Amino acid sequence: VRLRIINSAAQTTFNFRIPGLPMTVVATDGINLRPVEIDEFQIGNAETYDFIVQPQDRAYTIVAESIDRSGMAAATLAPRMGMRAEVPPLRRR
Repeated sequence: VRLRIINSAAQTTFNFRIPGLPMTVVATDGINLRPVEIDEFQIGNAETYDFIVQPQDRAYTIVAESIDRSGMAAATLAPRMGMRAEVPPLRRR
């Protein structure tokens, strides 16, 4: 699955991860890269990252934590409607 993450926040940098699912970055800001496997990345204002994931037949939580750890957004990546993964707690600063 190819995903594109865009930081549209006005003044916030985020740490982005999908616990338990390695990501392969293939492009940044529309420019193709030599693929690099990662487990987390930091995304600044107006940046765009494209990456490939190979999920198994289960749900995963997509996590974006603000760099100062004052908040977090979470979403679910799943093969079927109604599936949910555990949402990790906000990490310490």
